[in-house]
Amino acid sequence: MDDGYPFFDGRNLAWELEGFGADEWLVESVSLTREQFLRVRHLFDLGDDVWMMRGAHPLGPGIQRSVTDILGAGAVRFQDGVDYFLGARQDLPGGALWRPAAGTVAPGPIPPP
Repeated sequence: MDDGYPFFDGRNLAWELEGFGADEWLVESVSLTREQFLRVRHLFDLGDDVWMMRGAHPLGPGIQRSVTDILGAGAVRFQDGVDYFLGARQDLPGGALWRPAAGTVAPGPIPPP
């Protein structure tokens, strides 16, 4: 990919694991480091790695135990009746947002801010 693309290989992204209750209110929010994400990404069978930059993905009960085993019991406190999702957002130095130059096509997906 183009060297000007800041998200190559999952870089400059913040990984968020969020849980929503039955009332759709946020009940859990955990930021994962890139290293933590790299340790759990094999649990998601979604093809190439660009899938993470295209929205939040469900973290069903079948995956939750594996995430706990990999990250440790204190990393996430999974609760019954809560729907969990894992997704990425832009996390560039200084809080800047990245968009391709006008009239150009991005060399990869553009994660949400």
